[in-house]
Amino acid sequence: MMSWAVVSLTRTAARCVRERCLGFRVGPWYAFQQETPGCGPAPHRTLRVSAAVSAGHNKWSKVRHIKGPKDMERSRIFSKLALSIRLAVKEGGPNPENNSHLANILEVCRSKHMPKSTIESALKTEKNKGVHLLYECRGPGGSSLLIEALSNSGPKCHLDIKYILNKNGGVMAEGARHFFDKKGVVVVGVEDREKKAVNLERALELAIEAGAEDVKEAEDEEEKNLFKFICDASSLHEVRKKLDSLGLCSVSCSLEFIPNLKVQLAEPDLEQAVHLIQALSNYEDVIHVYDNIE
Repeated sequence: MMSWAVVSLTRTAARCVRERCLGFRVGPWYAFQQETPGCGPAPHRTLRVSAAVSAGHNKWSKVRHIKGPKDMERSRIFSKLALSIRLAVKEGGPNPENNSHLANILEVCRSKHMPKSTIESALKTEKNKGVHLLYECRGPGGSSLLIEALSNSGPKCHLDIKYILNKNGGVMAEGARHFFDKKGVVVVGVEDREKKAVNLERALELAIEAGAEDVKEAEDEEEKNLFKFICDASSLHEVRKKLDSLGLCSVSCSLEFIPNLKVQLAEPDLEQAVHLIQALSNYEDVIHVYDNIE
């Protein structure tokens, strides 16, 4: 279970951070309000810090990524990346120099060692081939899901998704979108350019400097630790550029649906949710399944 804290910093405090005068430690369920003597109320922004529990203790982050044989898992990842490439080409064209979304996806493909032939095949797919779909669903225990897909047959995809949901305790449900916000996400390694470890406190300082709203500790498919800096969608590339200039090593950036309200599930519902999300993720037309499970 991820713990989170809300840190409200005045503009004066933010300047102190930039001057390396930050004098507090960030931890789970921690709230901090910095005040400057002699200063009246000032406008402030809120920075939310979400820290994952140490490896081995965060059950949901573990079970939701249960993997099969390594080769099958790599194949599944490449398949989803190919769908993402097709969608990016459909929306912005095949030239990464004029399509930043595509450029970001290609960067992820290279980091995952996706075969060049597979990338080129996805890039050559007809621009208008396939329809982009976003399904709103309710999962076990009152959880909400957003299913992003790209399909050559919208009606068939709809029926297949509906079948998977009904079989695994889910249902199509309007309104699930309200539990998510479209945000920019910059994925960063836990070592800076000088190979020095970056802890959560340091990540918080840099997030404030870069203009991010939220910092999350997470893991990738290979269980490597990383940070996710959440920001307003319109400032995604600006935040990434700033984080890179501050010495961090960004891996990728993208737009994602981030839950604004999470639910905690009982054990039976959690297990059913795992099976549901796995079944949806394994469907060939599905690009990504977003959930609001804590």
